Parts: sequence; structure tokens; C-alpha cells
Amino acid sequence: MSRKLSVLRVGFFLDGYTLKKVNEYYLRHHRYHSRLDFKALKGWVRDYAMRLFGHDGCPIEIESHYYHPYVRFEDRAESPVDSGMDRFEKQLALAGFEVHYNSAENAKRMGPNLQLIEDASLCAYYRRIDALVLLSTQGQYSTLPERLKREGIPTLLLGWNFEYLKGDTPVYWKTDSCLREQSGYYVAMEEVAEMYPPKRFAEKNLFMLPYNPQPANSNIWRAYLQKIMASLDESPACKPDYKKSPAVAGLG
Repeated sequence: MSRKLSVLRVGFFLDGYTLKKVNEYYLRHHRYHSRLDFKALKGWVRDYAMRLFGHDGCPIEIESHYYHPYVRFEDRAESPVDSGMDRFEKQLALAGFEVHYNSAENAKRMGPNLQLIEDASLCAYYRRIDALVLLSTQGQYSTLPERLKREGIPTLLLGWNFEYLKGDTPVYWKTDSCLREQSGYYVAMEEVAEMYPPKRFAEKNLFMLPYNPQPANSNIWRAYLQKIMASLDESPACKPDYKKSPAVAGLG
């Protein structure tokens, strides 16, 4: 950046629609079989933004926002008591993300939450941020980098490109070319992800642990119970190495 900052203020805006697709890919189709760790991802963004926009001795503050493609549970006809979405949002809160829900009208179209554009623009206008980090692949956000540029705020885009087979059908997920061209900086996150496979005791991870993928039809608990039941059904006297204890032998 052209001017030296006493504190580097970074706005990290995460498109939940893109993240949903990315997590589905890494959980179901990629060899990792894991989801992104929000806290670890935020830490990676902090380090990268510091190298890109900061300078030696400059502290950094990150304002993190997650934009749901869905509406709040309270706005739905039925609200599950203990759902996976509740646990998901707790993970976001623990990582320091402020959660923004989609409007009911936009959620019907099942796409990105476009309120992100207005909120990020306001942050830039009121000088709450010095740089924006946007995690998205969606072309609906392509107007945002130019709007921020007029306010003197650079945009770092974190995009994803991947492909996989869904049954016999190939699926291609690409970062929108217009969004990529409009952003001042771009990182191919699929390449970054390959550098940080989920491992125990690793210095850095981008994915959640524990990493212990099991086949879809495996059931360790059921196998354990079956083994116990088989041992109970088998008469001890039938075992070749069976010996009666002194107490049992005394009973005849």
C-alpha cells in the first residue's frame, strides 16, 4: 500500500454460498474428507494480508463477516432445536465471525447474500478498513472491487477452482472471470489447500481435525458389539485353551 499505516485494518468478508460448495467438495469428493477450519482460515488470512498490505512493526486488526445464503431459523416456519446449522454457527462465533443472514426474498433464489456488497462498501466509505479480503467465486460480487477502488481500498480475492464427478456427471466449479479481473489481488485457494493437508501436530492446518475418514458403510461401534455378543454366545468350555479357575473347579 502507498501509505504507511499505524494499524492495518482488514475486512474479511466470507461468501457463505461459495463456502458451502467448497466444504461439500472437500468433505465428499476430495481425499481430505474434511471441512475448512474457520479459525485456521482466519489465521492464514491474517498472515497473508500482513505480508501483502502491511509493513514491519505494523499491528493488524481483522474484522470478520460471514454472509449466510439462508435466512435465520427464527424466520423459518420450523426451527430445529439442535441442528447442524446451530453447531456451524457456533464454530463461526468461536472464530470471531459476525454472521449476517440473507433476506427471505433472496434466499428463495438460493444464491449468494448480496448484502455483503453494501456492507463492505459502507466499511470502505467510513474508513473502517484499509483493505478487503473477499472469499467468493460468484460473479454477483464483481462490482464490489471497483467500488472499493474508488475509495482507495484494495481487494484481495480468495477464489476456488475444482472439478469432480457426481455420479457419472462431471462438475466444474470456477471463480468468475469478471470478479477475478476486477480484484486487485487474487489467490487460488485450491493450491493453498494442497499445502495444508489435515494432519495432527502440524504447525498449520486449514481443515478441521480429527482427520480420520471412514468408509460410508463402516460402523465401528456395531462391529465392536457384534464381537462382544459372539464371545458371549460362545461357551467357554468349547475354547481349546479354556481352564477352570480353582473356585469354579471346586464346584465340579
